[in-house]
Amino acid sequence: MPDAAIDACCLIDILASGHAQAILRSSRFTWYLPSAVRDEVRYCRQYDPSQPGKVVTVPADLAGLISTGELTVCDPENQQELDRFTHYAALFHSDGEAMCLAVAEQRAWAVATDDRKALRVARQAGLTVLCCPELIKAWAHTIRPDQATLNKVLQDIQLLAQFRPNPSMGPATGQGRPLTANQPFSR
Repeated sequence: MPDAAIDACCLIDILASGHAQAILRSSRFTWYLPSAVRDEVRYCRQYDPSQPGKVVTVPADLAGLISTGELTVCDPENQQELDRFTHYAALFHSDGEAMCLAVAEQRAWAVATDDRKALRVARQAGLTVLCCPELIKAWAHTIRPDQATLNKVLQDIQLLAQFRPNPSMGPATGQGRPLTANQPFSR
């Protein structure tokens, strides 16, 4: 399986789906979590189990994804990676995005991000770029969830992660059209 690094915004979006492990596994990538990304993903939103319809912020729990091997924590390992990290840190306000791009670039990995600027910079650097809609599409094609489950995943990502795909993300978002719960993917 090819390797990929995931950044905070994409990971938060996938966590909001309630199916993070299955989504990562169905992508057919070996996933790496830069330590700066792990440190940034401190909280996520979920439904309050005691008050239906209410959303609460809770500590993000990545331990399960790390302990099962779905995510492997990584750090820059040599001077070239540290130099690229410094380069990208000057472009972003986020060490997570900077480390994710630096490690992916130097190790020839794919990078998963939903951040517009990171998508643009990664593409300009010649990296293979993935985004949440592509990962959801791969999961849907592999798992074949029923329409109600797929609708709920898309709605939860939109509500809990406050993420809505942007046409600049490419074909997985429906040939430039945002995904909708009623027509999640076009071929």
